[in-house]
Amino acid sequence: MIDLWYTAFIIGAGCYFYLLGRIIRGLVQLRRHKMMISSSQPTVAIVIAARNEETCIKRTIEALTSQDYPAHLTEIIIVNDRSTDQTAAIVSELSKLHPQVNLINQTEIAQSLSPKKQALDRGIRLAKGEIILTTDADCQPSRGWLTSMIQHFTPDVGMVTGRAKFTIAQRSRYWQTLQALDFQSQGYAAAGLIADAIPFSCTGASLAFRKILFNEINGYAGVDKLISGDDELLLAKADESHWKIVNAATSAAVVPTRPPDTLRELWMQRIRWGSKGLYYNNRRKLILAGVFLFLLCLTIGPAILMIDSAFLSLWIAFTLLKISLDLTAMLLGSQIYTEKLKLIDFFLLEFIHAPAMVVFTLAGHFISFEWKGQTFRSRTSSAR
Repeated sequence: MIDLWYTAFIIGAGCYFYLLGRIIRGLVQLRRHKMMISSSQPTVAIVIAARNEETCIKRTIEALTSQDYPAHLTEIIIVNDRSTDQTAAIVSELSKLHPQVNLINQTEIAQSLSPKKQALDRGIRLAKGEIILTTDADCQPSRGWLTSMIQHFTPDVGMVTGRAKFTIAQRSRYWQTLQALDFQSQGYAAAGLIADAIPFSCTGASLAFRKILFNEINGYAGVDKLISGDDELLLAKADESHWKIVNAATSAAVVPTRPPDTLRELWMQRIRWGSKGLYYNNRRKLILAGVFLFLLCLTIGPAILMIDSAFLSLWIAFTLLKISLDLTAMLLGSQIYTEKLKLIDFFLLEFIHAPAMVVFTLAGHFISFEWKGQTFRSRTSSAR
């Protein structure tokens, strides 16, 4: 049994350090090399799926109508996904002031499919723009967001990814500071992997792609039954096309978003994110399975030490190597995006990172979660 754990630990470590090595190499490339910038100004459509967002949808639309990109080339489509509050009324009023704002009401959904993906798909299909951008209804991108994303669309580029960043108040609880740092590290990892030509993740809060690409890969078909993954699973499909995927590693492409306010919200968010692991292609699944195995061995390592003390040297070596490489990636990312990194926060996050990821991953595949006022069963898209 101990030999099995040794084997699992070594295989898992190989997957983790391979992935982290690619992240670091990609971040080094981003830091050293400037991206090709396009001067063209294509027509664009910003598509947002909104459900019960009356408290923030006005600010979001105001941020989008204040972009420094030509308004006559911009279309803003808000797909109201069966909201029971004043979301639709607010959007309708704002559309009278801003002719580029269009409201689409989604009143019915296919129960076997993801409501958000259905809303986005409808908005994208109706969009006239050559480039589609998505963000979330509670996000307010900076004035240069649209221009920053569009500038990366050279003729061979089909998708451009940005980043999202949690906005933390000065008097926030410390666990929110740690979750913001964890979210920050995920953004750095996504950017590094895309720069190193193995796209693994992105965020729908700051994402752009050619409509022709969306049509060529048949949109969300094949992944539309999963609640989560309107961003990462679409990225995976795009990666199998002939189009190039690049990352917009600029501060303007970083969209601020609201973090979970309570630990319960955090729990629901993370198990929702963890629910899509089995829906990646085989290559991604194998690598991520190895990463999970490594984090699991790190988590239960102290228990194994009670049986075999010789396991200690391997556990310490891999733990120190993980910390060193994780810190290297964080320092590179903070330099690229000119963001601060507090080492005390980093080391505390490292302490809980492995067990937290193990728990969230397992929960995402076996426990139901709540989202937008609905409850979804694990590994299905059925709402109840």
